[in-house]
Amino acid sequence: MYSQHLLQVAAITAISSFVFANPVPLREPIDNLPRGLPLVTDEILLLDAPAFKSGEGDEWIASFRMFTHIRQIDSEIVSSALTTAIEALGIEIGNKASNVLERSKLFFAIPRSGIEADLDVVGCLSTSVGETSKTGLLEQSVGIGACVGSLKQRTISGSVPGFFKGRSFEALLFQSIPTGFGVISDVDDTIKVSHVLDKKKNLQAVFVDDHQAVNGMPELYSKLDVELGNPAWFYLTGSPYQLYPSLRKFIFDTYPKGPMITKNLTFTDFTNMFKYVADDEILGNYKITQLEKLRSFYPEKKFITIGDSTQADPEVYAEIARRYPDSIQCIFIRKVDDADNREERFITAFQGVPQSKWKLFTEPSEVMGLDVASGQCS
Repeated sequence: MYSQHLLQVAAITAISSFVFANPVPLREPIDNLPRGLPLVTDEILLLDAPAFKSGEGDEWIASFRMFTHIRQIDSEIVSSALTTAIEALGIEIGNKASNVLERSKLFFAIPRSGIEADLDVVGCLSTSVGETSKTGLLEQSVGIGACVGSLKQRTISGSVPGFFKGRSFEALLFQSIPTGFGVISDVDDTIKVSHVLDKKKNLQAVFVDDHQAVNGMPELYSKLDVELGNPAWFYLTGSPYQLYPSLRKFIFDTYPKGPMITKNLTFTDFTNMFKYVADDEILGNYKITQLEKLRSFYPEKKFITIGDSTQADPEVYAEIARRYPDSIQCIFIRKVDDADNREERFITAFQGVPQSKWKLFTEPSEVMGLDVASGQCS
């Protein structure tokens, strides 16, 4: 998603500022706290969850993801230090300091391990998930019963036993049957202007500017949503989960709603942080793993995959199409200025994939007139 140099600049300046501003060890779990016993200062980020049918019956399974951490008391101090570091790079903050605070605070949150949560999905069975790992993360698929009604979107209400009981948190659950259509979309420079290939502009887009939609993409996604009969939407991004709250709000305000899948990148991985986020091969493997998982959830769906040419989307989507040709309906790749848009790259990437299944575009209008539901992809 980001270039390696950008991450080095942003992380080094922000982290060095944080070390001087806050004596709490950066991102390290506090091991002597009781496992499974939440503190009154704990906070939980519950991500929206996809739900899929279990076998041939009426049972549903939800794939939950959660992050538990200690509330960052000095988050404004950290934000102020990060703001100073960003401005030192020649980036104007102006009246966007609140964006910097909101988008940076989870990078410095201290994780809590061993935490369990009780979840209540409207119209479905209540369930429990846990425990969170040493990095405060949990990812678990749990049965939620047959569910009442035919709601595609349900509210998940959560609470945590112990001192935290009664303090609730919420997310959405998105149900989808095994058949029909699904759309899997990248985020950065596919639907959101991120300037991935420009270090300074990328840093500004990540932490400072209001998120901006790529011109014409909201209209294209609205058209696909109608013509594909209200398909299941999934947003697969190389962004770390720390950016989830702001990205989720942007997507929900601008595009069809659906769960967003982010990378589980934590500062306990700090020595490998740059490699995990910036390396095309690692990013590609991560996306392939997540696409394989989505296909296992919905084995009979026809997927439309949408990405851009800045990193590994062409290679990733083509690989999935070669593995599961019946699962991929269309592949659309937005050509981004200054990316590797050589014809040779795409010929190599899409080797073995019928040319009728994929299309490169610069403007979304080039895709608007296609009958995607009928398999017209180019």
